[in-house]
Amino acid sequence: MESDQIWNQVAKFMQQLRGENLSKKSIIQIPGQKNAKNELEKIQAIGKERMKHMKETEQRIIQKWIECLEDNASLETQQAYCQGYIDCLFLLCGMGIIEKDSVANDIFEQLNK
Repeated sequence: MESDQIWNQVAKFMQQLRGENLSKKSIIQIPGQKNAKNELEKIQAIGKERMKHMKETEQRIIQKWIECLEDNASLETQQAYCQGYIDCLFLLCGMGIIEKDSVANDIFEQLNK
């Protein structure tokens, strides 16, 4: 199988993994995730109510902090997702399906810039 054919197959597989047609059976639920989300929703409601009684400058600081936390969490999620892809590529390289000196190295270099 040529390199282009392999990468086309990998690309198709990755598109499926990205969630375009995910069924409930293929979605991963991390233990404790549902409870953590419920707890977050409760504390957010309390926090929003308390913020109404704060000075505007304090509200802005807390809102900025929340935005920074959310941005960081999003980036960490993206990093973990991309790391999963990279781990799959390393697995394919280790199995000899993809040559180590092939396009995989270019992808690794681009992601590490």
